[in-house]
Amino acid sequence: MAGTDDPPVLEGFICPICKSDLGDAAKLLSHFEDVHSEEQDFIKSFKDLYDKAKKKILKQDTPSSTSVNNVRQVSTSSFDYSHEPQEIGTTRSRKKKFDTIRDERMQRLAVPTNQLIIRLGKLLENMPTDPLKRKAHEQNIVAWLDGETVDRCPNCAGSFYLARRKHHCRTCGSIMCNDCSHFMSLNTARKILDRPIEEIPQGHTEQNLRLCVHCISLLEVREEKRESRNAKPIISQFYQRLTEYKQQAEDLRVQYLKMSSSLTNGESTYSLDEAQAIKLKLLKLAENIDALSSKIAVLGKGTENPPQGQALRLQNMVRAASAVYLKTHLLSLPGLPTEEQFAEAQNKRREAINARIHEEKKRQSRLSNHMNNVKSGPSLPKQSSDPTVSLGQGWVPEKTKVNEYDDPLIEQINIIRSYIKEAKAAHKYDEVASLEENLQELKKEFWKKQTQEELAKSGESSEAASLSSYDEVRQSDSSH
Repeated sequence: MAGTDDPPVLEGFICPICKSDLGDAAKLLSHFEDVHSEEQDFIKSFKDLYDKAKKKILKQDTPSSTSVNNVRQVSTSSFDYSHEPQEIGTTRSRKKKFDTIRDERMQRLAVPTNQLIIRLGKLLENMPTDPLKRKAHEQNIVAWLDGETVDRCPNCAGSFYLARRKHHCRTCGSIMCNDCSHFMSLNTARKILDRPIEEIPQGHTEQNLRLCVHCISLLEVREEKRESRNAKPIISQFYQRLTEYKQQAEDLRVQYLKMSSSLTNGESTYSLDEAQAIKLKLLKLAENIDALSSKIAVLGKGTENPPQGQALRLQNMVRAASAVYLKTHLLSLPGLPTEEQFAEAQNKRREAINARIHEEKKRQSRLSNHMNNVKSGPSLPKQSSDPTVSLGQGWVPEKTKVNEYDDPLIEQINIIRSYIKEAKAAHKYDEVASLEENLQELKKEFWKKQTQEELAKSGESSEAASLSSYDEVRQSDSSH
């Protein structure tokens, strides 16, 4: 409401200089021309404004740009808004007052909440199962308010009588009615305290703690803040799922590459059906990765606050990285051979193995014939055609025939082969691959051992031949 000392509000066609009411716009304009002729700039601007208002009222065209520019020039020349910079005056810090208010607020919320947490921990520690002992334990931890001094519920102001009994809060000791108090299960209390949840035996009911609405509210606010603090943004949840999809795809991709290489070479370690099933899983994972990365790229763009700056660039980079991963790892996988191609590869592999076995038998036969020739004749043996065997001169000891199953390497090879059959039957392809590698290592070690034994025997025969020749030369010298 305006004060009594405020000047009255004037209405009508008032002259801004002499404050006289002229009645209409024409009289006001003539009044300016006659009485206030020295104010030419102001009269000119007033005319322009009057013409502009008249055209708008009569719904005519908008005023020309020249008139508008004239008005701007007149107004700019008539009113000068330039001023010198103002010096900084006295400042006052409000931070101390803010800290004081905040500390009071924190003390009012944080301290009672921490007390409730401490009391909950003491209540749950060594809690008896007997009701009487449990009540004494609860009163020992938190002192209960005397019920005779309280006639009404402090929360709802309802009077206590036979139908409205008094109940004590186990964490603060105050008295509440049944409607203003609630039960909290012991497992919920353990969850608040970050303790392991205990299983309820079959046939037993879960024990509870009675708490007032104020204590329950403080604990619920604390849990909500903890959950909001630990909750991940939606983009983090999407990216974590995207990472899991990529890890699964990478594991299956490595296994698929092994299967594809093995089947292309005609090996019987894997089957075409199993490789085809893994390829379908990889294609499904590729679809999931593409769809999830697309969701991340458009996340939040249709809302009132779309992502901008680094957030938008992060989403685009996640989408681009996923597209590159799909192109280089999942969409460029080698194909699987057909049934005819696999059968042809198996035949070629079988022929190669047979040729190798035949060549090995021929080599063993040449070696055996050469050893027999050396043993039967005292003359100098001929050089072996096998470049890997070098025989000397003289007597060669008789070759002992060893049972192949007495060799521990052969026993290990047979054991590994049995393990491979069991792993194939159980579809443990990772174990099959590792056992195949062990089998190859054992085979290499076995052939290496055989070659070393043959070379050792050849060296012994050469040394014996050299000694016999030396004895013959010595005997002939002594006879001469």
